Amino acid sequence: MNNQKISLAEKLGYGSFSISCNIVVQFVSTFILFYYTNVFKISPAVAGAIVSFGVIWDGINDPLIAHFADNHRFKNGERVRPYMLYICVPLAITTILMFMPFNMPQNMKPFYGMFIYVVFYSFTTFLRLPSYAMPILATSDGMERISINTYTSGGASLGGVLASVLCWPLVRIFSGVDTNGDMINPSRGFPLAAAVIGVFVIAGALFSYFTSRERVKPKNENEEKLSLGKSFTIVMKNYNFRWNTAFSTLYFVNNALLTSTLVYYCSYVFKDSGLTTYVMAAFAVGSIIALPFIKRLDKALGRRRAMMLGAALIFISKIPFLIFPMNVFAMYVNAFIMGLSVALNIVTFSTTRAEVADHVEYENNRRIDSMVINFMGFLNKCGTSITTLIIGISLQMAGYNADLKIQPQSVTTTLIGLIGWTSLAMSVVMFYCAAKITIEETVKQMSREKELAAEQLLS
Repeated sequence: MNNQKISLAEKLGYGSFSISCNIVVQFVSTFILFYYTNVFKISPAVAGAIVSFGVIWDGINDPLIAHFADNHRFKNGERVRPYMLYICVPLAITTILMFMPFNMPQNMKPFYGMFIYVVFYSFTTFLRLPSYAMPILATSDGMERISINTYTSGGASLGGVLASVLCWPLVRIFSGVDTNGDMINPSRGFPLAAAVIGVFVIAGALFSYFTSRERVKPKNENEEKLSLGKSFTIVMKNYNFRWNTAFSTLYFVNNALLTSTLVYYCSYVFKDSGLTTYVMAAFAVGSIIALPFIKRLDKALGRRRAMMLGAALIFISKIPFLIFPMNVFAMYVNAFIMGLSVALNIVTFSTTRAEVADHVEYENNRRIDSMVINFMGFLNKCGTSITTLIIGISLQMAGYNADLKIQPQSVTTTLIGLIGWTSLAMSVVMFYCAAKITIEETVKQMSREKELAAEQLLS
C-alpha cells in the first residue's frame, strides 16, 4: 500500500473537483457580502452578521457531519466518495437561490439569508468531505499524497483564476452595463452567473467521482462507533493538529481579509469595480506559478521551514500595499505574492493534516479522517466568520452607504487597515505557529516504532 501509485486521470479528477468546489466557494465568499448590501439592500452590519452566522454554522456542522461520515459506510463500503455524486446537484441549485432577490418584506430578508446560508453550507460540507479526505484515503504513500495535494491545490488555484476571470464579468454581462460602467440589472446578473457556476460544480464532481477510488482502509474494519466528544478529545490532544489548525485558521483569516473586501476597495477606492477581476487573477496566477515548486520546496526546506516561508510571503505581500495603498500596481503585487503563499500554504498544511490523521490512527488504533479534517475545518471557519463579522461592523462604523458612489474617507482607511495592517499582524502569528510544527519528526518516530514492532513479530 505504501507504494500505491495514483494514475494521472485520477489526479486530474481530484484537480477538477477542487476547481469546481473552489469556484463556488470563491464566488459566494467574494460577492455575497456585496450582493447583500448593494443588491438585496441589507445594511452592512446585518449582512456581515448573516454571513458570519452562515460561516459559524458551516463550522458547527463540520464535526457533526464528519462524525456521521466516520461512523457511516455506503453500500459499496466507501466512506466519502459517493457524496460527490449525491450532493453536487443540490449544491448547484442552492447557489442559485442564494443570489435570487425574491420580492419580500425588508424584515424578512435577513431570515431568508440565514436560512439559505445554512442550507448552502450544509451541502458544501458534505461535498467537501471527499475533496479533503480523498487525498488521505486514495493512498498511504507520503509522496503520492503531496502529488495529489499539488493537483488539488492547482485545481483550487485554477478555480480561483476561473472565478476571477469569469464570475464578475459574467455578473456584469448578465446584468447589462450602462455607459458609465455601472450594472443595469444586477438582480438578474447574479443568479444567472450562479447558474453557470452550478454547472461547473456538477461537472467537476462527476468527473472526480468516476475516476477516483478509496484504497486506505481502517486497521479495524469492525470499529465501534465513537461519540462526538470522544472523537474531539482524541483529535485535540494531538500536538501537531493544534499547531497546524492554528496556522491554517490564520491562513483563511488572511484570505478573507483580502477577498471579502476587494470588491469594495476596487469600487470605491480605485473607482472601478472591474479591477476586482484582474486583482483576483493576479492572486490566482501567483498560486499557479508556485505550484510546480511546492514538492521540491517541501523536500528541500522541510515542512516546518516551508510553512514558515508561506507565512513570510504574506508579510512581504503587504509591504508595497501599505506604502502605496492608492496605487493599483501595488495591489496587484500584494495579490500576486499572496497567491504564491496560497499554493505553498494549502499544500503544506493539507499534507500535514493527512499525516496527523495517520498519527491519530497509530496512537488510538482508530482511523477518523473526517473528524481530523472537519474539526480543523470548524476552527478555520470560526476564524473566517469572526473576520467577516468584523469586516461588516467595521464598514458600518466607518459610515459605509451602498447608495453613495463616493464613500467617506473613513471607509478607505478601514479597508486599508483590514487588507494591510491586520493581515500583516496575522502573518507574524502564522510564522510562529509554523515554527512549532514537528510533524516530520513525528512521522519518522512513528515509522521507526512500526518497523521495530514488525521485527519483534518476526523474531
